[in-house]
Amino acid sequence: MPKSYKDIIWVSLLACFWAVQAAVVLTQILGLWHVPSLLNGSLLPEAAGRMAAKWDILIYVVFIAVALISGKIIFQYERNIIPYGLLVFEGAVTFLMVSAVMKLVIYDHSPQLAQWALTGLIIISLACKIFYPEFKKITGSLSQRLNVIPRGPYADAWWIMVIALMIYMPDLERVIAMIFTGECLHHFDFLIMSVGWASLCGQLPYVDVIAQYGVGLPLIFAKVINVCGGFDYVSALRVMMGFVIIYFILMYFFVRYWLGSALIAGVAFLLVFRLQMFHYGVSPLIWCVASASPIRFGLDILWMWALLRHIRYGKSRWLIMAAVYSGFAVYYMTSSGMCVMASFYAYLSALIVLPSLRKLWIADSSRRLAYACCWALPVLSALVFFGATLKGHILQKEYWHNFIDYMVVFGHTGAIPIYENLKYRHFWAFFMSLSLPLTYVATLLYISVGLYFEEGPRERLFTALLCIYGLANYQYYVVRAAGTSYYVNALPFVLVVCYWFMRVLEFLPLAWQKRLKVAAVVLSFYALLTNQNYLAYPNLMNFSRNPMTDNLVIQRFPDRGGYFNHLFKKTKEQDKLPANDLGTSQEDLRTEDDFKSDAQLVDYYRAHFDFKKDAALIDRLTKPGQRVALLSSFETKILIQANRAPFFYHFPMLTSRPMTFRTFPTDAAQTPAYGPDTLKALAEGRPEYIFMEKVFLQDFWPASYRENNPLVFEVVTTIKAHYQAFEQGQYLVAMKRKAGE
Repeated sequence: MPKSYKDIIWVSLLACFWAVQAAVVLTQILGLWHVPSLLNGSLLPEAAGRMAAKWDILIYVVFIAVALISGKIIFQYERNIIPYGLLVFEGAVTFLMVSAVMKLVIYDHSPQLAQWALTGLIIISLACKIFYPEFKKITGSLSQRLNVIPRGPYADAWWIMVIALMIYMPDLERVIAMIFTGECLHHFDFLIMSVGWASLCGQLPYVDVIAQYGVGLPLIFAKVINVCGGFDYVSALRVMMGFVIIYFILMYFFVRYWLGSALIAGVAFLLVFRLQMFHYGVSPLIWCVASASPIRFGLDILWMWALLRHIRYGKSRWLIMAAVYSGFAVYYMTSSGMCVMASFYAYLSALIVLPSLRKLWIADSSRRLAYACCWALPVLSALVFFGATLKGHILQKEYWHNFIDYMVVFGHTGAIPIYENLKYRHFWAFFMSLSLPLTYVATLLYISVGLYFEEGPRERLFTALLCIYGLANYQYYVVRAAGTSYYVNALPFVLVVCYWFMRVLEFLPLAWQKRLKVAAVVLSFYALLTNQNYLAYPNLMNFSRNPMTDNLVIQRFPDRGGYFNHLFKKTKEQDKLPANDLGTSQEDLRTEDDFKSDAQLVDYYRAHFDFKKDAALIDRLTKPGQRVALLSSFETKILIQANRAPFFYHFPMLTSRPMTFRTFPTDAAQTPAYGPDTLKALAEGRPEYIFMEKVFLQDFWPASYRENNPLVFEVVTTIKAHYQAFEQGQYLVAMKRKAGE
């Protein structure tokens, strides 16, 4: 029976799949050959590696031979049409085998998981070829049973369960212990803990203490954290984790409402979850840089939902709701909030510019009034939220000077050129960083032109708004083109991609629409479950009992030398002090290999992140409610334990480092006013006691430190000139103002 062109294509593909599988199997077999032990003992390691056999040409020949021979056999002896299911199965197995080989190369420092997966795939491939009739019968029966189950009513519950299980971490203390040992929790301090603690002590952002992430975010989270178990780092992580779970559940239901498909809503969750929380820029764990998580965007999902409802039904209450949230977003976090407000005003402008929408609003006087009010509502809303928090300070020059000063300075000192990824050979990151704005602009142009000429449904305007929102948020990457920045804005990009995917499906038969949706879910799960950062994520489904210290799953960051103490362990000896805060030379800087289990890591964290003795010293020498001048690593933690408010506007003053480390802490200056502000506060406030680390009593200052941290040197010199050592704690010394000063 002659075969059609379709059959010929399928047979050729099947033969190629088998050839690739044969090449992979042969690679694994030949990889068992090692340099003879006799040669290994007599050669240097580099020379022994060069003595290893090179089988590339043999593998190449076998690949060609298997493809040609298997193709010939199938064409000659297979009289029936090649089953579509067999082709899909063999293609999937081939793809997974090649992917496993790539993971072996990429993660050559910890290849065990990829090797086990590849071995399992080889066994499955061989077994299915030998027992193909039985395999076909089993899969057919299973497929029939699955088709009988009514999946629709349970889809939402299933996805909610998946979202919660993937994000929820049962043991938060070991996560905090890992971040503490990795980089001393300084991102936690800058994001929430420092300004949050100051706010709980009655101080205000940009008035009494500097804030890096707006006014509302740290204040709101601080109050929630304080209610949910007390204000500490573990409770903070618990609240942030809960917020992210709620955010992604809302996102799922929003996409389901917008695009009308539970499968595509699940795909949107999986892609955003993978891109935003498990990319290279936030290695080894998203919570190390929590500001890159959905926390920075607040509840913008509700804002999107209100805009979509307004586009669909035209009710003024939805527009008013979106306007009010636009003002709150600026209060919550200034940078992302300005993007929300800009996108909202773009929508209001579109209601005038687009003829079809302009007729709808101009014709109805009640809608005209609501529309006019919504131009002012975002600004009024922002002023109400700012005013409720800052009271009369919002009208004072000091607040606006501090607020604008930080924003302007960050735009210059925090800038990283957009070609930075190319310098470090992160080519995929550079490619994706360009793909996002190109996707936004192309989609925006296509939809805008169509809407202007009244071609297509007006609901497409929402996709255009997503593009505007995405472009507005992308300015953060343009200013600061770090590896943590471009996927932070993953949500609008994924939503636009899902929109185009649904548009393409409209041209296909219903059967193919369902198949491609299922395929998208499968591929999204694959992209997530094969990501090394996700495999190390300590959720309920992690198969390792010690995901923080188990070399099988942990991601060695940043240079495969390990995450623990990576900021400090490469410090040169000439840049160190003779002794640390304890007066010893033993630094006790641990690496992942120093811990046999997560329990040991937690014990280390508890021992080194407890400052009760120093907190007791502060409590004894100061009064309750008094602002305390503290110059030390872990200022936030010490003041929380001492239950005292910070004295300095720049809080934390220093970037934390291990207290046993033989170096001075570096400054945490966010603006050039760091030095003048601090010296002015000391001169005008004249605190009776200043608490600082004992290492600052040493007279030896490494040249590199004096060059890189002149402001700290100036502050410490001023303190020593007017204060003298009075009493010592474990790590701190209380400096008392000299008589007559």
